[in-house]
Amino acid sequence: MKKRINDTIKLAKELLERGGATRKETDRLERKIAYFQHERFAHLITTAFVGLAAMISLVVFISLVNYLTFALLAALVLLFAAYILHYYVLENGVQRLNDLIDELYDRLALGI
Repeated sequence: MKKRINDTIKLAKELLERGGATRKETDRLERKIAYFQHERFAHLITTAFVGLAAMISLVVFISLVNYLTFALLAALVLLFAAYILHYYVLENGVQRLNDLIDELYDRLALGI
């Protein structure tokens, strides 16, 4: 996913360096941004549920101190950390793409 976002950012930057984009190119970028926003929302929900599960497993671990609950807690904390990092990439990539598409639309509207 990170590669796809970076490739799309690179494409938007190339269009800006070229001097702008056509309506067709901006529409294509809009569709890609919509896909990334959908992905971001899905990962937000997943991250929230994994975080909640990690918190619940922490309470269970504190109540029933044993290796199985510790293993569950450790696995969920690692999974949560991975989701946080992935969500960070998605969030920053979508924000950057939104800035670039706004600039492309400004150039398209001004005819630059």
